[in-house]
Amino acid sequence: MQRAMSLREQFSLLPPEIQDEYLSGLEDWQLEEMARGEWWWTQRPNQVPPEGTGHFIFLALAGRGFGKSRAGSEWLVDRIQKHPYDTHGVPTEWLVIAETLGDARSVCIEGPAGIQRSLERQGIIYKYLKSPRPMIIFPDGQKIYCEGADNEDVGRGYNAAGAWLDEICKWPKAYDSWTQGIMPSLRAPLFGDHPKVFITTTPKPDKLIIDLVNRDDGTVYLMRGSTFDNASNLSSQVVAELKRQYGNSDLGRQELYGELLLAMDGALFKRSDIEACRVQAAPDDIVAMCVGVDPALTDEGDEMGVVVMARTRDDHLYCLADETVRLAGRDAALHCWRTLAAWGGDTIVLEENLAKHWMIQVFRDAYFELVGEGMYPENTTPPLIKIDARIGKRTRGEPVAMRSQQRRLHHVGVFEELEQQLCLFTGWDGKESPDRLDAYVHAARFLMKGEKNKVTIYNPMQYLPKLDIFG
Repeated sequence: MQRAMSLREQFSLLPPEIQDEYLSGLEDWQLEEMARGEWWWTQRPNQVPPEGTGHFIFLALAGRGFGKSRAGSEWLVDRIQKHPYDTHGVPTEWLVIAETLGDARSVCIEGPAGIQRSLERQGIIYKYLKSPRPMIIFPDGQKIYCEGADNEDVGRGYNAAGAWLDEICKWPKAYDSWTQGIMPSLRAPLFGDHPKVFITTTPKPDKLIIDLVNRDDGTVYLMRGSTFDNASNLSSQVVAELKRQYGNSDLGRQELYGELLLAMDGALFKRSDIEACRVQAAPDDIVAMCVGVDPALTDEGDEMGVVVMARTRDDHLYCLADETVRLAGRDAALHCWRTLAAWGGDTIVLEENLAKHWMIQVFRDAYFELVGEGMYPENTTPPLIKIDARIGKRTRGEPVAMRSQQRRLHHVGVFEELEQQLCLFTGWDGKESPDRLDAYVHAARFLMKGEKNKVTIYNPMQYLPKLDIFG
C-alpha cells in the first residue's frame, strides 16, 4: 500500500521547473505559511479527521512516532477557533487528558508537537497557567483544561465543547474514565455542530478500544497509521533500530503499525475465551477461595500481582478481583492479608524462589501483626502456601489456559490490565512474565489442585442385577 504523503512531501518530489511554476501562482500569505510549516502544508491525509457533523469520536490507532501528538494538538486548536462560543454566548472550554497530569503538560501542551507550538506558530494570543493545574486561557475567555487520567472521575463537572484524549490505552481505568467522567461532560451546545473527541493512541485490546472499533452506528471514525508513515520526520537511525527490535513480530504489528491485536501468536490465553465466560457475579456455591500473589522484588515502583480467585462446587474457577498494587515488603504483605480478610478467602498462594525467599518471613510477620490488631484469630498460623518456582512457566500456565478454553474459568467483571497480560504475553518458554498473570496462574493452579482431594463413594450394590429373592 502506498504511503499517504503531505503536500510538502508531494511537492518535494516534483521537478524543479514544476515547483517554480507552482510557487509563482501562490499569494504571499500562502508562501509564508508554507515556510513556517503550517499544518495544511505538512499534514498527511491519515492524520486529519474528516469535516462534517456526523461523527462523535475520531479514533486514531497508530504506531509510535506516527505524529499522533501533532495531529491532536492541531485538531484541538482548529476546533477552538471554529467554536469560540456556545449557543448561549459563553466562551467554550476544552479538555486535554493524558495518562498522567505530567504527560498532559509535557507532551500535549509543552512538547515539540504540543498545543503551544501550534498557537505560537499561528500567532494566537494566549496565557498559560502552570499551577495549581495547567490551563490555557484565551483573551475572550476560552479555556483548555489539562487532566491526568488518575481515576474514573476525570473530566467530571466540566461543560466541555470537545476533548483530546492521548494514549488512552495506557490509562488505568480507560473505560470507566470515559463512561463515568469524560463522556457525560461533553455537553456544550455548539452552533451547527456538537462536541467531538479526538483519541490518539497506540492500540491495545482493552474494553474501551474494542467497543469503539466494533461500533457500526456511524459515531466513530477510525483512523490508522504506522511509524513509517512519518519516517521523513524521524531519525533514520531510530527507524532502523525499531525495525531491528520489533522485526515482523506481533508486538511490532501493534507498536509500529498500529494494529489492534486481540491475540498474539504464542499466547496461551485468548480474549474470545475470556469474553465467552465473563459473568457479572459469582455463584453462591463457592467451596474454596484464595489470593494469588507475585511479590515485587523492590520498592522502586514495581507492581505486586494480587489476584482473588474462587472454585465452585462444579469445579469452575472464578476470578473475583485484581487487587494488584505498587508496594513491596511489609506494606505489600499487609495489603495481601487485608485483601484475603476482605474477601473471606482461605489461603494466600505465594511464589517462592531464591530471589523472593525473604518474602515468606515478611508475610508471616505481617500476619501476626494483624493478629495483634484483631483481624485474624489468636493462636493461629498464617494460611500461606508456597508455590514451587522451579516448574516451567509453560507447564504452569497451560492447564490454566485449558480451563479457559473449556469455558470453565470465568471473570467476574472486567480486569483490563490483567486480561491484556493474559492475551498478549508470549514468553512462556523462559521470558520474565508479568506480575498479574503470575498471580492469576498461582491462584488457579492451587484451586485446581484442591479438586484432586475430593472423594466420591460408590455403592457397589447399585451395579448388581436386582434379585427377586421372594421368587
